[in-house]
Amino acid sequence: MAVEEKVRRRCGDAKSVPAPPPGRIGDRPLPGRAAEAGSLRGSLHGRDAEVTLLTGRISRLREGRGGILLVEGPPGAGKSRLLEEARTVAKTSPIRVLGGTGERGRQSVPFGALGRTPASGGRPVVDADLLRTLPESADQRFWLFQTVQDRLRREARDRPLLITLDDLQWCDAGTLSALRTLSTRLSSDAILWLVAVRTGSPDPDVRAALAGLADAGARTMRLGPLPDDAVAGIARDLLGAEPDEDLLGLLRQAGGRPDLVTGIVRGLRDEGAITRTGAVARLTGRHSPVHSYGSAQHLLGHLSPLAREVLRVASVLGRDLEAGRLADLGGHTIAEVVAALQEAVDADLVRPTDPLAFRHDLVRETIRMSVPAPRRRELRARAAELSLAWGAPIGQVALAMAETAEPGDRDAAALLRRALAELAPAAPDAAVPVARQAVALAPAGSAERAVAVADALPLLARIGRGGEGRRLAETVLNGPLPPAVEARVRLGAAMAAMQGSYAEALRHSRTGTDLDGVPDALRAPLSALRCLTAGLTGDVPAAERLLAPSAETASRAGSDAALALLRTTDSLLRALKLDFTAADRLATEAVEAVAAAPDSALFAPGVWRASLRGITGRVEDGLREAAEGVAAARRPGRAEGLTLWLATHARLLLAAGHLAEARAEAEAALAAAEESGAGEAVLLDAHSVLGSVGALAGDPAAVERAAAHAERMLAAPAGPVRRSGAWLAARIADATGDPSRARAMLDEAGGAPAAPGRPADPADDPLFVRVALRAGRSDIAAAAVAEAERRAALNPGVPLFAAVAAHARGLLDDDAEPIVRAVGILQGIACPLLLASALEDAGRRLLTSDRDAAVRHLAQAESMYLRTGAANEAGRVRRGTGAAGHRRRAPRPRAARGWQALTPAEQRVAALVAEGATNRQAAERLFLSPATVGTHVMNAFKKLGVNSRVELARVYVEQGGAAG
Repeated sequence: MAVEEKVRRRCGDAKSVPAPPPGRIGDRPLPGRAAEAGSLRGSLHGRDAEVTLLTGRISRLREGRGGILLVEGPPGAGKSRLLEEARTVAKTSPIRVLGGTGERGRQSVPFGALGRTPASGGRPVVDADLLRTLPESADQRFWLFQTVQDRLRREARDRPLLITLDDLQWCDAGTLSALRTLSTRLSSDAILWLVAVRTGSPDPDVRAALAGLADAGARTMRLGPLPDDAVAGIARDLLGAEPDEDLLGLLRQAGGRPDLVTGIVRGLRDEGAITRTGAVARLTGRHSPVHSYGSAQHLLGHLSPLAREVLRVASVLGRDLEAGRLADLGGHTIAEVVAALQEAVDADLVRPTDPLAFRHDLVRETIRMSVPAPRRRELRARAAELSLAWGAPIGQVALAMAETAEPGDRDAAALLRRALAELAPAAPDAAVPVARQAVALAPAGSAERAVAVADALPLLARIGRGGEGRRLAETVLNGPLPPAVEARVRLGAAMAAMQGSYAEALRHSRTGTDLDGVPDALRAPLSALRCLTAGLTGDVPAAERLLAPSAETASRAGSDAALALLRTTDSLLRALKLDFTAADRLATEAVEAVAAAPDSALFAPGVWRASLRGITGRVEDGLREAAEGVAAARRPGRAEGLTLWLATHARLLLAAGHLAEARAEAEAALAAAEESGAGEAVLLDAHSVLGSVGALAGDPAAVERAAAHAERMLAAPAGPVRRSGAWLAARIADATGDPSRARAMLDEAGGAPAAPGRPADPADDPLFVRVALRAGRSDIAAAAVAEAERRAALNPGVPLFAAVAAHARGLLDDDAEPIVRAVGILQGIACPLLLASALEDAGRRLLTSDRDAAVRHLAQAESMYLRTGAANEAGRVRRGTGAAGHRRRAPRPRAARGWQALTPAEQRVAALVAEGATNRQAAERLFLSPATVGTHVMNAFKKLGVNSRVELARVYVEQGGAAG
C-alpha cells in the first residue's frame, strides 16, 4: 500500500501528493530473493557452540529430560533464527513442537502469547476467546494455569514437547507469570522451554520472569557479535560468491549482528549494487548509503532537506510515523509530509506498514542522536501539548513522552508527575507504569529519584506488587536522603513489605519513626505500622508499649488510617490475652473506620476480623466477610490484601468443611503470592490448608508439599515462624505415622500451636492434644488442655471454646463423657470437621461401655466425613468399627458419569445453578469466588454430559431436586 493511500485512510487529505521519484536499478544485478530459496536454511554461521548446545538439549528431550533454556542477545543477534533451527531439528524427531511469540503493542491482551501458541492438530493450548474474557485476577489465572498445565502434561505423556517463546520482552504480564509458574510446575515432565529475550529489558515484569526462570534452573545462552568469517559466510550464502574486502568492510558496520548483515546484503543486491566476477562479489560503487547503517550523515545525506527534518522529528517521538502529528509539529502540510515519508520509504529508511515505522530501531536511534538534546526535549514537550489538546488520555501521553525521554528531562518528569497525581486516586493500575517511568527518568542517586520511588511504592502495594516495591525501595535507601523524603520511602517500603515480611515492615517503620524532623503526617502511619508489626512478629510487650504514644501521634496528625490500624493492633493484643469480647469490638471499630475512608487504609482490618470470627466459631459470618473481601481485593487498584484474604478464606472454608473449595482457594493464594511476594503468614495458612485437606482426603502429594514448606519454615531463625513450621511438621509426622518425628517437632514448637502474630486457633486444640499424646508428651498435652479451659472460662459467651476444651479434656483423660458434652455443643456450630472428630473420639471411647451409642456416634462421624469429602477419615472410622465387630457396607466408588459422579462441592453448586442462580449468586450463597463456582459448573457439565444450564436443571429434577 502506498504512503499516500495510508495517509488518505488516516487523514483524508493526500490528493496533492506528487509521484515518488523512480528508484535506481543497478546495471548487472545479482539474482533476487526468488533465487534465494533454501539458502536461509543453511548453516548458522558463527553459532556452532550454540547449535551444539541446542541439539544436545533436544537429544536429552528425546530421552524424556526437559528443562529451560534462555537465548539472550541484543536486537538482530539471531535469537529468532536459533529458535527456528531448534524447531526444525525437533520436527525431525518424535517431538511435538509448540511455538508462541510476544508482540509489541499486544501486552494488553492477557496471556496473548499463549493464546497464539498452536498445539497438536493445530488446536491452541488455550482458546483465545476464553483468554479475552478472563479478568486479570490471581484466582482466574490459577485456574487458567491449571488448565494449561493439565493440557501440556497430557501432551508430554504422548511424546516430548518443545515449547518456544520468542520476544519475551514483548509478552504480557499474564504470559510472563504463566511461563514462570508452568515451567516450575512441569519441571519433571518431558518439556523443553526455549525462550528468546532481548538483552537488558527494562520491564520489571520481564526481569522478574527471568529471575524466576533462573531460580527454576534455567540455563542462559548469550549471543554475542559474529566474527568476520561468519559475516563472510552469510554473504557467501546469500550471494553465491565470495565477498571482496570492500564489501566485507561495509558489512563490518553491522557490528556482527546477523540480521543487519542479511539486510545490508539483500538491499545492496536488490538495487543492483553488487556485481560478480568469477567467484568474487564486488561493490559497484553506486549503492545507497542507507545500507551502511552508519552515521546520520550517511543515512540522511541523500534525502531532501524536508525529508531529513521530518525523519529527525519522527525519531524523537517514537517508532511509528504519523503524518498528521508530524505535520502539526513541523508546521508543514500533510501533502509535504507524505511526500517526505514516501522519499524515506524509497530510501529503505521506513517500512511501508500501517502505521509507517522506521526500518530498524538502530536507524531511528542513529537519526535521533543527531538531534540536539534541547531540540529533542522541545519536540517531546510540544508533541505532548498537542496530544493533550486533541483529547488523548494524560497517562498515555505521559508514557509516550517518557518512552523517548532521557534522564534529567524536566518537562517529561513534570508531565509524569501531573499524570500520576490525576491517575493514582481512581486508577492505580494505570498509574503504575507512569510511576515506573518517573523513576526511570530521575537521575540515579538523586533526591528526585527517591521522591519518584516514594510516589511509586504505595501504588505498587495497592495493586499487589509488594515484592517489586520492596526491591525498588532498596535502590534509594543506600545513601543519605532528606528526612521527610526518607520517611516517605520507608512508609511505602513498610506498606509493600506487609505483603511479604512483617519483620521487614517492622524494620522500615522503626527506622522511619526514629528519623529526626519527620512531620506528624508521616510519623503517624509509620508509628502505627511499627506497633502492628511488633505484634505480628511476636514482640507483644513492644506493641503494648508503643500503642498509647502512637495513638497520640495519630490523633495529633488527624490520621484516621493510623487510628484504624491501631484499633486493629489493640484488637490483636486483646485476643492474645484471651479477651475476645473486646477484641471483636475493636476489630469492628477498625473496619467501620476504614469503610468511611477506604482510600487511606494502611491495612485491611477486615482480614483480621474475619479470622477472629472464625476463631470464635462464627464461621459463617467470617466466610461471608472473607468472600466479600476477596471480591473487593480483585477490583482494580485494591489487590494489596488479596493474598491475605485468599488465605483467610481458605482457612474458613476448611473450618466449614468445604474441602475442595478450601484447597482451590489455598492454591489461588499461592498463585497470587508468586506475584506479590507474599510472606510467611499467607504461605503458612495456604500450605497448612493444603496439608490438612491432603490428610483428610487422602492426597499424599498435597501432604508432601505442606511438609516441604514446613522444612523451609524450620530453616528460619528462632521465633514465631520457626515454631509454626515445627507444629505443621509435627501434624504431618503424626498423620504419616512417625511419632518420634512428631515428638521432636513438638519440642521445637515449645507449646500450643499458634501462627505468627495471632492467637492459637481453638480448632487445633483437640488435634494438638491427640498428637502430643501419641508422641508421648502428656505434659505438653496437659498444658494445652489447661490453656483451652482458661480460654473457655474467660469467654463464657463463646460456645466453641467450651466445646474444644471439653473435647481436649476428654482426650487427655481418656474419658468419653466430656467429649459427648462437646458433641452436644458442636451440633449448633457450623464446624462439621470438628463435630465429626468429636463424634469419632466419643464413639471409640464408648465401645467398651455403650456399644449402641458408640456405633451411632461412629456412623454419624463417617457420614459427616463423607459429606465434607474427608474420604481418608471416613475410611479410618469404617475400619475401626469393623475391627470392633460392627460391619458397615463400604460406600461404592464414585461413578465416572452422572449425578453421583459429582463431588459434594460440585453437587452444592450444581443444585443452586439448577435452581436458577447465576455463578455470582451461587458464589455469594456459598461464600466462594465466581471463578471457583465456574470451575465446579464446568466439571458438572462434563460429568453429567450436558452443555447448558437447562439440561443441568433437568438432571437435577430427575434426582429429586426442585428446579424450575
